[in-house]
Amino acid sequence: MLTSLRSRLIASYIIIILICLVLVSLASIFLLSRFQTRLVFSGLVDAAVPTALRVYNLLQRDLTPVEITELLKEQAEEQEIRILLLTPQGRVLADTQGDWTGKQARVALDEIPKDPKTSYVHGRLTTPNGDTQLYVALQATPLRLAAGSGESQRLVFVALLASPRRGLKTILGDLAWRFLQAGLATLVISLILALLIARSIAKPLQRMTIATEEIARGNYDQTLDIISPDEVGRLAASFNTMAREVKASRQAQRDFVANVSHELKTPLTSIQGFSQAILNGTADDEVNRHRAVEIISSETSRMSRLVDELLDLARIESGQVEMLREPVDLAKILGACVEKFALRAEEGNIELELDAPALPPVTGDKDRLAQVFTNLLENALKHTPPTGKVTVKAQEVRKGTRTSTVEITVTDTGAGIPSEDLEHIFERFYQVDKSRAGRDRGVGLGLTIAKQIVEAHEGTIDIESVRDLGTKITVSLPVVKRSY
Repeated sequence: MLTSLRSRLIASYIIIILICLVLVSLASIFLLSRFQTRLVFSGLVDAAVPTALRVYNLLQRDLTPVEITELLKEQAEEQEIRILLLTPQGRVLADTQGDWTGKQARVALDEIPKDPKTSYVHGRLTTPNGDTQLYVALQATPLRLAAGSGESQRLVFVALLASPRRGLKTILGDLAWRFLQAGLATLVISLILALLIARSIAKPLQRMTIATEEIARGNYDQTLDIISPDEVGRLAASFNTMAREVKASRQAQRDFVANVSHELKTPLTSIQGFSQAILNGTADDEVNRHRAVEIISSETSRMSRLVDELLDLARIESGQVEMLREPVDLAKILGACVEKFALRAEEGNIELELDAPALPPVTGDKDRLAQVFTNLLENALKHTPPTGKVTVKAQEVRKGTRTSTVEITVTDTGAGIPSEDLEHIFERFYQVDKSRAGRDRGVGLGLTIAKQIVEAHEGTIDIESVRDLGTKITVSLPVVKRSY
């Protein structure tokens, strides 16, 4: 029945509104009951004094208590009260309703004050038929006459009783219709507001549901123009971010598959072609066979590097590779990397220079950091022409009294990178010079892996390049915090 969020919200609002109306009604009845109790007591007090005077006058005419109550019945019916005549001990001499005559009433007559202005007591008592009544009692013989003149033996007390529910019924009877009208009006207004609030909450969520279903069907161009400072607005903003990320991820996935297919197809085509040439005898002399075998070996090595780098990148991005967290001497790592490429630089007639003074230690994995600088040096030497220069420089850069970084720059004097390629340089399989072939051509993953490793060390990697002047790549790594 209540299958939608909107219907459940409206139902919950209705329940809350009804509960609030019931609670308000109960609280009003409770407050009115206390108010009407005070009104009943006030009415009894107002009626007690003239009633006591009338009883006194009738006593002066030597009428019996029963005769007096007969005369008071009409007054009691008009005022909706009950009148008792009592002895000082609380025995009922007469009762306007008759059923209490001769019985004992628990009325605190001995507590009546001597002050004529407040010469009464009041409280609650239970009638013979079990009803709870409010009473006001006072002495029917004036104190000044009763004192010492033989009147004490004729002392009679008057108690006026009334039901506490009588006033409440009267008040509620007068207010019931107004309460009902106000309650209905409040309920209608509240329901209208509940519908508007439920609609304002449910409608954006319905739009999000539709957009989510579209994304599930493969339509990733989904954005929500919901601007709101509340949780719904933040949810819409998060949805838009998620949609962009999903779209980018799917596009990257497609590009990844296409790039891998392309990178594998080229060497596989070469391997297949030259192996076929060997098999069918096209490469019939020793020179051609040697060349075919050399190309097959080169392309196989390239495929092996591609697979290794893909697996390495996948493990790093998924967090499966656990980076060591130990102090690392970058000067020592850079020295080893430069020494490894010294012979290659010499063969290519390229000057390879290292400027790495004593450096503060950084926290990280020395093997992975060595992989970063190996990739950077390999790229630099690959793109630097003969008589060119590759410079590796490291220095500490302070960023406050307690924090600093080590910046390592790898600069070459190659052809540089076009500005339109710089923003893509760290993407998978991206290659600036796509005309290279054979063993000089990479697979476009070296810089991507280097970026992932540097960021895993909470560092940054940036690239600057000018056409025909060269390229500079800067790696910044945080230094182990000093304690002072």
